[in-house]
Amino acid sequence: MMLHLRKMAIATVCTAAVAGSLTLGAGMASAGTNGQQIHFQDRRHKVASIWLDGTNQNGQNVQICWMTPSKDTYIRGYWWVDRMDITEFRNRHCDHENNGVVGYLHPKVPHAQDDHWYLVHN
Repeated sequence: MMLHLRKMAIATVCTAAVAGSLTLGAGMASAGTNGQQIHFQDRRHKVASIWLDGTNQNGQNVQICWMTPSKDTYIRGYWWVDRMDITEFRNRHCDHENNGVVGYLHPKVPHAQDDHWYLVHN
């Protein structure tokens, strides 16, 4: 009987420790503390892709083309900091030909904020 109670107590402590670590881990990951992911909002409904040029959380320069199929586009997997340049295109391939450029944006992305999505809009 005593061995059974000891096993139950150990199982309860282990379960509580795992649940606590998952809760703490989720809390720390929910706020952007070293760079932000970009939430691009096309309020003019003219942008089919954007060229993002900036610095990531490791201080490396990153340049990518991202399609923007809807009013709200979330650029996942890239964490940006400081000033960046965003070129808006009316085509889906970030192509400068045939007057493809719609506009330019130059946001300054904070290192830390309450959310890890930083809103940029035209």
